[in-house]
Amino acid sequence: MQDYELYYWGLPFRGNFIQLFLEEVGADYRKLDASEVYPDKNLNIQYPGMAPPYLYDCRAQVWFAQMPAILMHLAKAYHFLPDEPEQHTLALKVILDCNDILMEITNNNGTVMWDQDSWAEFRTHRLADWMAIFEKTGQAHLLKPNAGYLLGSRLSVADIATAALFGTLVHSFPELAADLEHNAPRVAGLCQRVEDRPSIRPFLEDQRKELGKAYCGGQIERSLRDVIR
Repeated sequence: MQDYELYYWGLPFRGNFIQLFLEEVGADYRKLDASEVYPDKNLNIQYPGMAPPYLYDCRAQVWFAQMPAILMHLAKAYHFLPDEPEQHTLALKVILDCNDILMEITNNNGTVMWDQDSWAEFRTHRLADWMAIFEKTGQAHLLKPNAGYLLGSRLSVADIATAALFGTLVHSFPELAADLEHNAPRVAGLCQRVEDRPSIRPFLEDQRKELGKAYCGGQIERSLRDVIR
């Protein structure tokens, strides 16, 4: 029996948070297209969510929705939370920050498409501040550009989520790599180290060979590419 089934589109975006984790822990899982569930069967599953990703835990026979909830479920199952119990809350905060950034960088999930002025304002201020927030979190835990972790002395779900967020972002939009290096050099180094882990690197190489620079897809991604260029 497989451990998990992950339902998401053929894109990185929110799906990579879960896939990088599953690859790191060596879970036996299969990735299925979100159309297997969404939208027609969504309300028929146990504990439905508004949209993918969905994770089916085959052994527990339980469905999970919402990327942060899925990551926390997996982090508990594989002991990928920080060592100190109070740091568990901080790990959740990091994941929720990631989810907020995904919403913001897609302009409230595509409610409005970007224009040049609004993007320039967001990139200069809000996105830069988000990067600095992650940098300050790592700095408080002795993260260095070439060593260390975001929340302590060992790899945790927070590191994987951070790499899934910023590593994917700068791969899909290389123009933003300099922003990350300027605002969060320690985080930039962390993302590269997580991506280079032998459990994760082969997955990313295969995915990027298949998908190229794809990010979130559709009109939202076209809007982003127009303003970033």
